[in-house]
Amino acid sequence: MSIVGITHATEAQAHETMTNKSMMQKDDFLRMLTMQLRHQDPMNPMSNDQFATQLAQFTQLETLANINDSIQTQILMAQSMNNSFMINMIGKDVKSYGDMFTLGENGATLNFELMGDAANIKVAVFDDTGREIAVVSGNAMRAGDRSLTWDGKDKNGNQAPQGTYTFKVEATSNSGNRVPLETMNNGVVTGVTFQGGMPFLIVNGNLVNLRDIISINQQKQVEGDKS
Repeated sequence: MSIVGITHATEAQAHETMTNKSMMQKDDFLRMLTMQLRHQDPMNPMSNDQFATQLAQFTQLETLANINDSIQTQILMAQSMNNSFMINMIGKDVKSYGDMFTLGENGATLNFELMGDAANIKVAVFDDTGREIAVVSGNAMRAGDRSLTWDGKDKNGNQAPQGTYTFKVEATSNSGNRVPLETMNNGVVTGVTFQGGMPFLIVNGNLVNLRDIISINQQKQVEGDKS
């Protein structure tokens, strides 16, 4: 059976995680017990109680080994189910935490969540080198999901090239105190990629971890598009 997204590296990692190499394996235990019986002193053989105790220990070791194998299988199956779920998200509209966005022909919408009412908002835009190239300002926003639009022009009024950028939001209240916030991304899932055995959504050309997703919605159908 093919397990979605489970690579040889992932399987080996799960096996290494669930297997302690320093622990005596059941085959090693059985060989040691056999050697002990073979070389025991015939004038002072192992007592029945000792033999029964060691057999009980072997049984416990075998049971633990079987439990270990079962847990390892469950880890791989859970990962496979998670990967299948990720693939089913292709075409969905998702909102996630993050500070990356893609600038298109019509500018970009910069999304964030305010934890309190804000009197002043400043959004700084950075290119892929970390250089601040633009600043967008806003006033008087209530707590909740909010956004500002960047037209794509840099500080000198020149059109910035289309591509991936990051942004940082600072908000202050009427009293001048900083308002806590979270930056967010919105976009349609166009694919899934696996890196290091872990699945990531591809949204606006960026990688999004499942733990960063806030909401998932069916993509809105454009009016007149019945396909």
